[in-house]
Amino acid sequence: MSVYEAIYKVMLSVPSGTGEMLAHVKDIIRTTASHNRQVVLAFPPKVGGTFMRTALLHLMSNNYQSYLSRGSYANLDQARDLYFPTVLSQHIMQTPRPSAAVMHLHVYPARHVTDMLEIFDIPVVLSSRDILDTLISGINMIEGMEQDPDIFIDDSIISNGKPIREMSPEERRYSVVHYVSLWYARFYGQWLRYDRECRAQGKRPPLWLTYEELKDEPQMVLARVARHVDPKNHYSEEGVRKALALSLMDTEAVRINKGVSGRGSTYFTPEEQKTIFDIVGKAGKADLIRMGVLNEAALARAAMLGDNKVQA
Repeated sequence: MSVYEAIYKVMLSVPSGTGEMLAHVKDIIRTTASHNRQVVLAFPPKVGGTFMRTALLHLMSNNYQSYLSRGSYANLDQARDLYFPTVLSQHIMQTPRPSAAVMHLHVYPARHVTDMLEIFDIPVVLSSRDILDTLISGINMIEGMEQDPDIFIDDSIISNGKPIREMSPEERRYSVVHYVSLWYARFYGQWLRYDRECRAQGKRPPLWLTYEELKDEPQMVLARVARHVDPKNHYSEEGVRKALALSLMDTEAVRINKGVSGRGSTYFTPEEQKTIFDIVGKAGKADLIRMGVLNEAALARAAMLGDNKVQA
């Protein structure tokens, strides 16, 4: 069977009705193993994904023809599932040097996504951040984008049925507290479940980072990421430093140093904070505290507020 026949057979078989890849598709992909690398940075919005992808692209260019790939069918909203034809193309393409596709996607670990990750041997990197700081960072980003009426604003997470530009300040605030918090709860909760599944079944789990690590120890973090996504190659300390230096020169793309911890706690009222914690905490309170998404002191204050209301 020629490569064209193989690709045609694969394309007619994907996806199955329940999302898995069929056995013969997996066999075809296994027989087309290449030296190319694919990486998914499945960072949720506003947790340093742009910084990490920029640094990783510079670092991996030492061993690969590295490039940024969205890896999705379209880049119009936050529903950016892996797109099989793109992933297949990145897997089999021939270049003078092996290629490295760095995909920065706010992607959920749905069954068809994890099947692709595993059969194409794509490592995943995730990051987490204090939820209040994450939300206020998103608010600030949208406010900045609104200064230009021609800029497209992705409002798929915050939308209440209206475009973001038509929502009142009160509607926006309600949406951030209730709808955006729920998006993050789903995101963290699903990836944590997949992580536990990987560990139980002996599969490679995602690598988890935190926003504070990215800010405070970027060299250590980038070295960890390199070992996770490309264990066959060695990346020296000097190489990591150079990649970071090149990344930080791109001041338009790299904005991580502007993130100030604790801003969210002064923006949201105690009642709003309690609502946010109640929603996000459903994803797994202990794990989220460990990951820095939830703050124990803030949770205690919110619980005290709830107790006081009950007594009143």
